[in-house]
Amino acid sequence: MSLHNVLVIALLALSTPLSAQETSAFRVAPRPAAPGTAIGFAADMLRTRGGADLTDYTVGALISVRHSATVHQFAMGIVTEAWALPGSLSVLVGLESAVVNEEPSNGYPKVAVNAVMKNRADRGPAPRMPQNANSIAYWVTAQPGTGFERGLVFDRDSLAAVGKRPAVVDLSELPEAMIGEVDLIRIRKDVSLRYDPTTRQLVLHIDYPKTARSEP
Repeated sequence: MSLHNVLVIALLALSTPLSAQETSAFRVAPRPAAPGTAIGFAADMLRTRGGADLTDYTVGALISVRHSATVHQFAMGIVTEAWALPGSLSVLVGLESAVVNEEPSNGYPKVAVNAVMKNRADRGPAPRMPQNANSIAYWVTAQPGTGFERGLVFDRDSLAAVGKRPAVVDLSELPEAMIGEVDLIRIRKDVSLRYDPTTRQLVLHIDYPKTARSEP
């Protein structure tokens, strides 16, 4: 089967309305845009019925890759790239994840990015071990010779709260003792910033090398 036929079949599949629990998904054809604006196509989903509780959820797109036994390569669910070719002066955004809340009374959390660690299917039995060795929630990498000038930046409108103080990093949902068991910032393998639950103070912790005891 040629690549052209595969693309045609894929587009037809996206164009066909699907129905599951009053949820429809379909392909949106390119639409006229403002002058000077280029828009491709995307999947648009509108759910018209559902319960008042949070027993289920709606997913706009699910992309999953799975490696079976004896396959030992990188598995990447999504890879996005935004290029500025030579001669192009453009703002580049590799991935934008936005939440839009138009209901003022909606008090549920609005999460732009949710980093989840799993070791089983959602309904699978929990194993005894976490199986999370060498796991990283957010890993900032760069091509050699490049690198980011700033690792994390908040713009002037990014931190706002109604009736309370905004927080840049919030650990308040963790138990007090658990916060005392982690390195808040690990500067070196033997130097870290920690929290003392007893005094409620930040402590610079240094693991000094142990000296061998001299025998009498």
